[in-house]
Amino acid sequence: MSTSGSSTPNHQDQEPRGTRARLAAYQAAPDTARRGMWAISYGHPAELTTACRPTVLSRVVDVPAWHQVHRGACLGCDWEGPEHRRNNDATEDAHDHAWPSWRTLPVVNPPAAAADYSKVLMGRWNAQVAQSYPAGWFEQGGPILIRRPDGYNTRHRPGGAPGGGYELVIQQPETREQAEQPPLFD
Repeated sequence: MSTSGSSTPNHQDQEPRGTRARLAAYQAAPDTARRGMWAISYGHPAELTTACRPTVLSRVVDVPAWHQVHRGACLGCDWEGPEHRRNNDATEDAHDHAWPSWRTLPVVNPPAAAADYSKVLMGRWNAQVAQSYPAGWFEQGGPILIRRPDGYNTRHRPGGAPGGGYELVIQQPETREQAEQPPLFD
């Protein structure tokens, strides 16, 4: 849901556009003036690059229904997306800019919980996933699409892909085969 036309304050006339310019303005501003300024969202990538790479900008707003708005942005150029109430929507906008083909990638199951504790299992999972994605995708910082059941751990995760790109959660209901009930009485 975009917040365009909403009651959020509009600082566009005073603020620069583009991640580089916004970071410079934020860092130059005194602490007391930073409230309401766009800055890189907590936990999202902040290292500027020469290649287009996704990140998310956020700012505090004084709106009763929510306290922050988000927008996708690029670490390599001045591109910025529209405002959104949800961080995931802004993250997807940034990926549409930096990785236009990301929506066509295969959706994979997350590694088994045991892989968190086993380098061997995690290595096998990474190798299987790498075979499903374009050559060099993860080395360039590309995202991975992870299947999650509806309503379970749905936030996109910066740094969650094998090469350090985003883990983008694709919500899909769990599918179970319907057991066939034999007749009780013949």
